[in-house]
Parts: sequence; structure tokens; C-alpha cells
Amino acid sequence: MKDVTALILAAGVGKRFWPLTYSKSLFAFAGEPLVLTTMHRLLSAGVKKFVVVAAPQDRGAIESFSLPGAVVSVVEQHEASGMGDAILLAAEQMEAGPVVILNAHDYVDEGLYESILAHTKDGVAFVVGKKVDSYIDVGYLRVDGERLLEIVEKPGAGREPSDLVNLMFHFFPDIGELASVIRGVTTQRDDRYEVGVSRYLESNRVNVFSYSGPWQPLKYPWHILDMLPHFLGELRSKKGRNVVIAKNVVIEGEVVIEDDVRIFENTKIIGPCYIGKGTIIGNNNIIRESYIGEGCVTGFNTDITRSWVGDKSWFHSNYIGDSVIAGDVSLGGGTKLANLRLDDGEVYSVIGGKKVNTGRTKFGAVVGAGVRMGVNASIMPGVKIGTGSFIGAGVILDKDLPEDSFCYARPGYEVKPNTKKSSSAARDAFKTKL
Repeated sequence: MKDVTALILAAGVGKRFWPLTYSKSLFAFAGEPLVLTTMHRLLSAGVKKFVVVAAPQDRGAIESFSLPGAVVSVVEQHEASGMGDAILLAAEQMEAGPVVILNAHDYVDEGLYESILAHTKDGVAFVVGKKVDSYIDVGYLRVDGERLLEIVEKPGAGREPSDLVNLMFHFFPDIGELASVIRGVTTQRDDRYEVGVSRYLESNRVNVFSYSGPWQPLKYPWHILDMLPHFLGELRSKKGRNVVIAKNVVIEGEVVIEDDVRIFENTKIIGPCYIGKGTIIGNNNIIRESYIGEGCVTGFNTDITRSWVGDKSWFHSNYIGDSVIAGDVSLGGGTKLANLRLDDGEVYSVIGGKKVNTGRTKFGAVVGAGVRMGVNASIMPGVKIGTGSFIGAGVILDKDLPEDSFCYARPGYEVKPNTKKSSSAARDAFKTKL
């Protein structure tokens, strides 16, 4: 059998990912984008050829990756026309032969990649399934023993054909045969690929390979926070070049500190944490279980907890709890991103006009790129802020804010002549006691 090619799907638009507007596959969790992490793990497992289906704006980034020993091709998907279309675009530029099809932005245990490559040696098509305890809005597998009978896309709670969900790790012995079947499919739903696989099953056997390890897809913005502990948990402490750490700094656990980072006095960092190149961690900070990108400044008395912070963001005396900040964001002094409801209940977020339960009791804000917030603003749990928006001083924001908005509070006060006089006697007496 020919060598297996990895077909990596990395072009999805992700409408439910707003206000995070750049590609999910380019989010970094350990100093490199998700799609590159996926490729590294496949390369370690033995894959040498890669075809990546990407949005046109991501092509340059992916082609710049360094993968010695690998052959990488990028195929552009200009419209968000689904997984079936992505596979057909890729198949036009691929030779006939075996292929593993997978998403660029699903987290799984690193050992799964080796197991998948081992199973390909049998030459029989297979998909990877995972047992779940409760309904999630993804595809499910209808099976007979180890044999796949059908992929049922989003069947709805109570209508699941089994307790196995479909993980997008699929193997087919010939990409050409699969593409031929998909070309013959017409459907009104976004399930051309799933329908194509069901038709493929009419004349081909497809097995189900069960996986029991961790799995975290990237579907909603808060899934970044769900994925973050997995990647941070794999970190091992490292200190780069030209790092300056002042006296009285406490570092506990596994912390990666990249080149040219400066950490000032009386700060505590509790791992696992990642701190990107050139970032400045100010005095009296506490950083806990977080990812902080390159070129950030976390000014005096800032608390960043279980959060993902993009490059070139600035803070000063802020609280940032369980939040996602896209990058190039500035928070004025005293501004806080709240992460806990008063009743300690699960936090909801509005997606497409509907309230969606995040399943998280601690969830702060999701802040798009280029946002600016004035002093003493308060952002309530689960609020999303669109790119390029400004939030004025003292605002209490409890609903999503569209991109390029200017949100400000109108202070109400009166000015009149002062008829009272102050006396320093009481303060002088107090100072004497001190």
C-alpha cells in the first residue's frame, strides 16, 4: 500500500466563533498554531505527505511552517461550502491512494495519531468513534458491532442511534473512490460528506475504531478555555534567552517563559502557564493557568486567571477571569472581566440569537481584536465584544457588543457652590495616634 496522505481540513468559517474572527486552526496554545501541532503529531506518527485545505488568507501562514522531512500542499477553499466540497477540492490535486481525513482544530491524545497509522496497515476504511454520556450536537455513528452502518448528523437528544459520536479522524484506502461518491451527492443540508460516506458504505466496508481518551473540538469561543488545560498540561518548564526575573518573584509548577520576557517584583506565576516572547509581566501580578501571547504588557496589580490572551495586549490593575482576548486589546485601570454569576449557576451566551448554555460556572468575556476599554469598566460573565469596539469609562456591560461599536455611560451629577469647610484637626489627631 502507498504511503498515507493526511488531508487536514482547516478552512471552516466558524460563525458560532464570533467575535473571534481569525481561523480556528491558527489559534496557538503552546507557541504554535493548532494546525501545526496537528501536523507535528502526524509527522511523529509516520505521515510524510500533507494536504491542507485552508482559507485563502491563511495560505501564507501555513506555507511558512517548517516541517523538515514532510511534503506539504495547500489547497484554497474560497467559500464556506462544507466538508464535502473541501475534500473534492483536495482530491483534484491528489494522487489516488490512502488518506486520513481530519480536522485541524480538534484536541486528542497524542497517542491516537500512532494508533490511527497502525490501523491503516489493514487497508480497510475506518472512522474513529468516542462514547459519550449525554447528548452533544455533533454527528453520531450507527453501528453493527465494529461495522459502521451510517453517520447521522446532529440527530437531536433522544434520537441518537448509539452512544458513539463521530470524531473527524477517517481513513479511506483510496481518496479517488471516495471523491467519486461525494460528487454524486446533492443535499439541502450541510451534510454532503456524511451522506457521501453513507453511500460509500453501500459497496464498501467501514469499521469503527473506538477511542477513549480526551477529545475537545473547537466549536464555540469558550471551547478555547476547555482546550487550554489540555495543552498547558503538556508543558514542561522552559526559560528562553534574555529573560529577566526580578527578586521576590514566585514561580510554581510548569511555566514556559519565551525569549526576552521581563517579570517585575512581587509577582506570582502559578503553572501551567505559557508566556510569549517579549512580554512584560508587571509588579504585583498574579498569573494562573493561562496562555499569554507575544509582546503583551500586564501592568501593576493585574490578575489573569485561566485565560487565553492574544498578542500585543495591554493591562493595568485589571482582573481577567476565565476569558478569551483575541489580541491588540487594551484595558484601562480598574476594568474587570467578571467570571461568576451571583447564584454560582452556569453561564449562558447568546449565539445566533439564542441563549446557549456554556456548561461552565466560571466564564468571563470573549473580546475581539483591537478592543479598547476605559477605566473602571465592568464586563459581566459570558459577554462577547466585537472587534474594533471601544468601551468608555465606568460602563457596566451585560450584553454582547457588535464590532466597531462605541459604548459609553452618561454620568449624572450637578455642580453647585460649596458652603462647607474642611478641618484638618481630626486628621492631625489620627496621625498623632499612629
